[in-house]
Amino acid sequence: MTSAKILYLARYRVPHAIMSLQPEFTRHLIGVDRTCIASPVPRDELWPIFEKYGIDTTKFDYAPDSEIYRLYPEVNNWVFDGDYRTYWLRQQAIKFAFLDYLDYDLMIMHDCDCLLIKDYEPFKNGKLNFMVLENERHSWGYYESIKNALGFERLTPHCFISEFVPVLKKDFDDLVQFLEQTHKKKWLDAMIDSCPPEPTVPPWGNGELIRWFSEYEFIGNWAMSRQDITMEFQRRYHYDDMEKIGDFDTNYHTAV
Repeated sequence: MTSAKILYLARYRVPHAIMSLQPEFTRHLIGVDRTCIASPVPRDELWPIFEKYGIDTTKFDYAPDSEIYRLYPEVNNWVFDGDYRTYWLRQQAIKFAFLDYLDYDLMIMHDCDCLLIKDYEPFKNGKLNFMVLENERHSWGYYESIKNALGFERLTPHCFISEFVPVLKKDFDDLVQFLEQTHKKKWLDAMIDSCPPEPTVPPWGNGELIRWFSEYEFIGNWAMSRQDITMEFQRRYHYDDMEKIGDFDTNYHTAV
């Protein structure tokens, strides 16, 4: 089985990536062969930066955002006038498109501002192993999107928004096929069209319509609908400035 961590890297996140790619953090991801940098920043710009900070790039691959915009123009259908979260939505569409574009058997979606500080094995004893947030619920729209697109309610009271999310390529291929056959449209369009707009309330707005969608809840519930999975509860240490990095508590799985 080929496997890779897919590190989604916007330009402003490069300092976070430099930290999350340090060996004291990467060693905690167990059973994953490679790292794929999925980014709009050119490879020729990133690799010298990584090497300057002692990051071994010999098992790195690179995938540019430009290929996603070329091959999946539907990502721009996730942009809505007046929705202040709209580019956050589009970056989720881009993440999904990379899962379709790339060809590893097992992919770990990874947000680069999150660091593992305890061992995590995403495929364990022949099953997907998810880190989840215990008994946590988020916006109504996250779960309505699942119901509208996939045809079932949320399958667990636990939350898949852990920033380290495993995906089997076969599962994702089947998801694409299911969405297109069920909704008779491009799969990315089927996803976002299933996400109902919600009016904002003060102080965040005055009734403007915005959409709440979670790529991680969507992927986790789809996987759970198809097979037995295992879960382990994620505990978080939050840092709000870089000086706190040295104060990590190793009783926690992830620093966010």
